[in-house]
Amino acid sequence: MKKKFISLLILLVTTNLSFGSDSEKQAESFANIYTSTCLKNLTNLDKLRDKLKKIPKLPPEKSAEFLSGNSGEAWPVPDKHGLFVLAILNNKDMCMVYARRANTVKAKELFTTLVAKAPAPLVSKLIKDENLKTKTNGETHTISYEWAIPNALKKMLFTITTSSSDKAQLQVLGSAAIVTIKK
Repeated sequence: MKKKFISLLILLVTTNLSFGSDSEKQAESFANIYTSTCLKNLTNLDKLRDKLKKIPKLPPEKSAEFLSGNSGEAWPVPDKHGLFVLAILNNKDMCMVYARRANTVKAKELFTTLVAKAPAPLVSKLIKDENLKTKTNGETHTISYEWAIPNALKKMLFTITTSSSDKAQLQVLGSAAIVTIKK
């Protein structure tokens, strides 16, 4: 039974199925998953990995598609509004959530609401707002905010990249990372 469940999840991750017609609900689910996994656990990703131990992971060859050439693990995250993927890198403090389909305007709005204002004493700063044309995903839009104490050597970096193209393999990618600033 477990193998059938994993096979079904893999099939869903790799097909062009869209769950439901309400892309705003998909964007809300994306924001909820991003908040409850990456934002909540960024400073202790090992704790999140421990919580995920009992949940079936994607096999290594499928995980690789979500890890950008890094070592790590990926889990399918089924939701009543769609199927999402959570990926955590092994060699970096980085967590990512992927959404196959979602309303990109709503996803960016929710993301900005989450990260545009940092909790004190941290300060939030918009560091990227960029549109690009790509061959595989059409027009993409990337927004990044950093949270840090002024002059800190470590910062939290929150990024969302969206593509509103129906032909894009994924329409929303959100990441959260702790980065060290070299001086």
